[in-house]
Amino acid sequence: MKPPKPAKPPKPAKPPRSLRPSADVVRAGRTAAGLAWRSGRGALLLYLAGSVVAGLLPAAAALLVRELFDAITRHRPTDDLVRVAVLLVAVSLGIALVPAVTDFLREQHARRVQLRVQDELFEGVNRLPGLRHFEDPAFQDELRLAQEAGSSAPGMLIGSFVGGVQALVTFLGFLITVCVLNPWLGALTVVMALPTFRTQLTAGRRRAAVIRDIVASSRRRLFYASLLTDTDAVKEIRLFGLQDHFKDRARAELAAASETERRTELRNLLRGVPPSVLGVAVYGAGLVWVVRAVGEGTLSVGDVSVFLAATAAIQTGVGQLASTGSNAYQALLTFVSYRALRDMAPDLKQLDGPAEEPRPLRSSITFENVWFRYDDTSPWVLRGVDLTLSAGTTTALVGLNGAGKTTLVKLLCRLYDPTVGRILWDGTDLRAFAPDELRRRIGVVFQDYGRYDLTASENVGLGRLDRAADPEAVTAAARAAGIHDRLSRLPAGYSTLLSRIFVPEGEQGGFPGAGGPSFAGQSLSGGEWQRVAVARAFMRSDADLMILDEPSAGLDAEAEKEIHDSLRTLRRGATGVVISHRLGAVRDAGRIVVLGDGRIVEEGTHRELMERGGRYAELFELQADGYRPEEPAAGAVPVPGSVPASAVPGPGPRGGW
Repeated sequence: MKPPKPAKPPKPAKPPRSLRPSADVVRAGRTAAGLAWRSGRGALLLYLAGSVVAGLLPAAAALLVRELFDAITRHRPTDDLVRVAVLLVAVSLGIALVPAVTDFLREQHARRVQLRVQDELFEGVNRLPGLRHFEDPAFQDELRLAQEAGSSAPGMLIGSFVGGVQALVTFLGFLITVCVLNPWLGALTVVMALPTFRTQLTAGRRRAAVIRDIVASSRRRLFYASLLTDTDAVKEIRLFGLQDHFKDRARAELAAASETERRTELRNLLRGVPPSVLGVAVYGAGLVWVVRAVGEGTLSVGDVSVFLAATAAIQTGVGQLASTGSNAYQALLTFVSYRALRDMAPDLKQLDGPAEEPRPLRSSITFENVWFRYDDTSPWVLRGVDLTLSAGTTTALVGLNGAGKTTLVKLLCRLYDPTVGRILWDGTDLRAFAPDELRRRIGVVFQDYGRYDLTASENVGLGRLDRAADPEAVTAAARAAGIHDRLSRLPAGYSTLLSRIFVPEGEQGGFPGAGGPSFAGQSLSGGEWQRVAVARAFMRSDADLMILDEPSAGLDAEAEKEIHDSLRTLRRGATGVVISHRLGAVRDAGRIVVLGDGRIVEEGTHRELMERGGRYAELFELQADGYRPEEPAAGAVPVPGSVPASAVPGPGPRGGW
């Protein structure tokens, strides 16, 4: 069958790679400003007002110093000197206290912004109902950049804006002072500042580009570093002696990123030298003019003190203005990724019209000519699958690895939509339902089930949050999965933390034996964790559809039989889909579907498929060989107690469905 030409799946929106000023940057600026305003307008206004006052105080202090010097040199009355001195002390007190107050207001507002940013970012992530974006490396890079930008960019932008206002107020105050002394020198100071602004803005654009360029390297470095402490990976890392290997890889990624940043900073440094030299030249020219003016008697000692303070403050103000402008521009460029992620369209398309409410399954779930691949460059995983899952029966999916079994489960759960074709729930396309509403009617155990660093009760209760606080519901699910006795014997029962990397709530930090807790959570075996995952699915024992993807891969034969017996009891007359490589565990399913190369190879009951002698019979006999004793050689005496091959019923437990 010739593959159809599918419509291209949606791709994550990305900010402009050129990182040039654009409408995206302007929109990002509006978004950041809106965030700042919504996060606490009162604190923001006080912060801004305090910064304006802080910007005015240095100029006021310089003018008061001039007044004091002139009063002293002109022998004005003592009362005038005291008045100026008191005012100067008051301004000095303001210079000391106002920045501390504004810093407090800034931190208060920054914390509020960070909370709102985190909420909005993860709300945007949670609006993506499928898996397509999360399995895209480019999206993961954007997500990492958005997380960094979301946590730092708003604070940087607000701080840059308010700091820029303060620097501008200081700059203008001293500039006016210089212009009063010499208008030409004031104009020259303004012209001198323009190259500095341009250089700093360009530097900010380069830094933003570097952040984007090294994000993939940063993710790899964090991955290598996490392997050195991950409790699941540390066993193999220790066994195979991989500590230095991954340490060196993490170091290489960090060194490469650091070298990229070093080159950028060096380039920015060299580009900033000419404007700095120009500023010093203007200052030198002004100093020559002041010396001559003092010699000619046209300037007083107070005027000289004001000029010296003003030129130094102008130099600082120009640098601060340029720096805050550069930081704000850099923050805007990186904030584009945050805004794009926050507003990203869902990867699962809804059919036209309002979403329908999924009804209890009455008839069947039908796959109609379903083709699927993960992206346009990947091979087809499913190739024209036509399949009906009848309500009230259990269907087993079998086949070799890579046949498409788990992909069918992902489509059933609507973690992806078919690339071509459709899936019907009692005749209604799944795309007509809101994904969350559909999934409430499904219970599932994935072969790569989650192990949560939470309590035993929470690990089970997560299967159905509306009943997670009901001890009877949690223990009933655990009993059905055969894990109740084990969880009850834990040090704190169901309240025991199933983690070795976190300290239970209420315990003090530290190492055991060093003043710290002696109890730091418990770990379970692989089979026990699998039973917990099955218990989590059993929290939805009343779901319309129960999907078990290799639910007993980590269990022994006895435990596997218990699981299947429990499921048969709980789900009598309900709809189920089971995937298992142990064919003996699915032989009593209502129907067995054999997949191969993304297609349905054959289907039927166990008896029908065995009589047909096709692919299923071949796989079944292959597994059964492992349970049969070796045939004795001709003339050999049978070993007492041995079982003839004809007596072996087949592999695995006969839990049945």
